[in-house]
Amino acid sequence: MRKSLLLLGLLAFLVVFSFSASADSDTIVIGSLAEAPGLDPRLETDVYSFERINVIMEPLLSFDFDMELEPRLATGWEFSDDNMTLTFFLREGVTWHDGEPFTARDVKHTYRSIIDPESGAPNRGLYTDIDTMEIDDDYTIHFQLSQPNVFLINNFARMGIVPEHAAEGEEFRRSPVGTGPYQFSAWSRDDRLELTAYEDYWEGPPLINHVVFRPIPEDGTRLLAFESGEIDAYRGGIVPEDIDRLDEDREFILHRSHDVGYNYMGFNTKREPLDNLLVRQALAHLIDRDAIVEHIFNGIGQPGVSPVPAALPWYNDDVPRYHYDRERSRELLEEAGYGEGDIELQFHVWEDSDMLRIAEIIQFEAAEIGVDLELHVEEWGTFLSRVTQSDDYDLFLLGWSGQLDPDRAMYRQFHTDGSFNLVYLSDPKLDELLDKGLTVPPDSQESLDIYREAQQLVVEHCVYAFINYREELALSHAYIEGMQAHPYNANTWMYLHRFRKNK
Repeated sequence: MRKSLLLLGLLAFLVVFSFSASADSDTIVIGSLAEAPGLDPRLETDVYSFERINVIMEPLLSFDFDMELEPRLATGWEFSDDNMTLTFFLREGVTWHDGEPFTARDVKHTYRSIIDPESGAPNRGLYTDIDTMEIDDDYTIHFQLSQPNVFLINNFARMGIVPEHAAEGEEFRRSPVGTGPYQFSAWSRDDRLELTAYEDYWEGPPLINHVVFRPIPEDGTRLLAFESGEIDAYRGGIVPEDIDRLDEDREFILHRSHDVGYNYMGFNTKREPLDNLLVRQALAHLIDRDAIVEHIFNGIGQPGVSPVPAALPWYNDDVPRYHYDRERSRELLEEAGYGEGDIELQFHVWEDSDMLRIAEIIQFEAAEIGVDLELHVEEWGTFLSRVTQSDDYDLFLLGWSGQLDPDRAMYRQFHTDGSFNLVYLSDPKLDELLDKGLTVPPDSQESLDIYREAQQLVVEHCVYAFINYREELALSHAYIEGMQAHPYNANTWMYLHRFRKNK
């Protein structure tokens, strides 16, 4: 009895603590769909890490809410006439959270460490066209390129700059030093990351002094924490059936924005029978995309078609479609030489409720034609490590966000040398197109033609089964002022220093 009373008392204390932290007008508590694997922008690749990184560290430039490039640590930039030199003019008077001055040496160190083959930077391939870097003075740096890369500037907008004097070792990944509006305070993994305002931030002190990120993977639990006042805001993972109710409640604000991302099912083409195009096509025909958008996402978004979002000018609407058709799936399997009960596959998904529902639907459809999909549900970090650092999977469900140009949407994923070619596609013609696309003006007809043909090849190979294009949704209490949903969801909290909590 005494033990029960002590446990009840502890629970009450924790509830009061959580609520009081949110009730404090000087603290904003943000819910997140998953824990961050780490906080080093050179090593992380997922949205959940960059949600946090982007308020601690800053890139040279970033995307605003209209997806236009705007200055951050650089005040300006220019390409040479031959597009072989990119010069950045850096912001003066910026300091790191430990008081050291920010200079061009930090920029050079950041990108030198990324393009170093020994660094293990997963996104190294995005920056390998950087040949040399030359510093004129503390606030001017030139990037000499080995070949023209018309989309390279967009990649600079996603990479936070790290300090030359304090950015090495695993300790930096756990407790980084940045130039952003908030500085690292404490991190209890799977519970909370605590940040405090950096009073000497170059844009002025943040309006809210304390930030807490809380990972809450389960959608219902996260929404309950939000409605009870334990968290003040979150993005993603909003159950579509709740949208109308939340939108009508005057205590809450539902933020919406077009998204430049999609969900897909990936095939490990190194494994039988997924090395057979007919088998991949058969599984792609089992996905009822219209029903998934209508019933799982409550009509939000669109059925998926290709790796380039429909909002971009390079989008190709004429690629092959793998319409939902069980009978066609059976025919393709028979043509490939497989009958009912012949195929058993491991199907990996992470603990996101929407992804899990999609996986269960696909599993059911596969069973209807005699294909056994064994579902494995994993924590985000474990799942991400599996599909990015091993080949120990057959099928997996994942998504891409921030696909703001066709190079970002295709090179890493489908080029033979792509750093995130998780499906092991290798097509010399596709490689040639993706290489050439970097050298022609992005607003030209030639660029449109190149990337539309590249999409055609990707879809014909059927290494991804595209499921749906997304819409970005976020929630906040009405007392939070200054919040917007960002089309590039990793940037949602980038302007957190401008938020105000009127409570």
